[in-house]
Amino acid sequence: MKYAIVILDGASGEPLECFGGRTTLEAANTPYLDALARVGTVGLAHNVPEGLEPSSNIACTSICGYDPALYPIGRGALEGAALGIELADDEVALRLNLTHVSDEGIMVSYSTNNISLEDGRALLSELAAALDDDVFTLHAGTGFRGILVVKGHNALLETSFPAAHNMTDEAVADYVATGPEVELIADYCARAKAVLSASPTNKRRAQEGKMVATDVFAFWPGARPAGMESFSSLYDDIKAGMLSGVDLLNGIARLASIDTYSFEGVTDGSDNDYFAQGQGALAMLAECDLVFIHVEAPDAEGHDGNAEGKKAAIEAIDKDIISQLSAYAADAEKPELRILALPDHPTPVATKRHTKDPVPFLLVGPGIESNKAQRLTEAEATATGLVVASGHKLMQAVLA
Repeated sequence: MKYAIVILDGASGEPLECFGGRTTLEAANTPYLDALARVGTVGLAHNVPEGLEPSSNIACTSICGYDPALYPIGRGALEGAALGIELADDEVALRLNLTHVSDEGIMVSYSTNNISLEDGRALLSELAAALDDDVFTLHAGTGFRGILVVKGHNALLETSFPAAHNMTDEAVADYVATGPEVELIADYCARAKAVLSASPTNKRRAQEGKMVATDVFAFWPGARPAGMESFSSLYDDIKAGMLSGVDLLNGIARLASIDTYSFEGVTDGSDNDYFAQGQGALAMLAECDLVFIHVEAPDAEGHDGNAEGKKAAIEAIDKDIISQLSAYAADAEKPELRILALPDHPTPVATKRHTKDPVPFLLVGPGIESNKAQRLTEAEATATGLVVASGHKLMQAVLA
């Protein structure tokens, strides 16, 4: 038996007027997912335990089969792990975003309009050259994302920082960090703003008519991760692989001793080559028992408030990834295949923010019975009455 877990990041949401009161999942044309739903089991999964933040590190840790309440690893440390950053005991890693804030103090873009990998790294390199010292070390991640390592200030772990993507279209002054060491990070961000204002990369981008990065925001502090039990030891020697265009998922994989894969064209945005990602998944199935295929685009479009873009991303996943997995499952010469498809959390287009609401899931394959659902949507999943109260337990159902 082989297993494929497709994470449609942020794909679920709330009814939208532009779609006649339907959610994006309901409005999307998804014939391959629909066909699987009719012969599989559809239900709701709570991937975010009560009291925890509805972020992808929590929800995706659940999907990977780990109880996030037992592994309270800050996202900064998780993404740092994907970059190979080894934190010392007196170091804390924070996620850092390149953003565009208007002259009036409004968060226009938490990602500098999803800045390219090349320009993001160029800006982060300028910041590192100007600001790195005995306390601060900045590492470039993917696109607008960086990892800021702070030495000698472990009290940052007790500080709550607002996430940049939660400020979209609102005054950043309304979002206040609380706890120790707030001023330390505020001072760093103020100095970074001065560097960005004189940045050669920003100057070129402005001449090209592109959005410039005006500010940085640091949040999600995390310390050196404690030892996470390997996926294979937790799940009966199952060999797993991860395919994602974002550092977070690769960080979770690294800590769980899950092999990470990379294929040309697989990115963290709407420019993702979905067909190449589907082809990559098939190649991974030749080497692994279980593969995680994580697609970031629906979440990115949700954060941007782009309903049509989010719908298009869901349709592309169906057309170019689910279709290939379905063909694999129907091939009598291939090993049997079970497929689990689900979002990690909702990212409603109207609010542009994650919620902790349960998400619809679809499980299909040998030994899985139909529970009469027709589609992978919020309403269909609710109507089945099937609820998995702890999302990390879905892995047991996949492998049972």
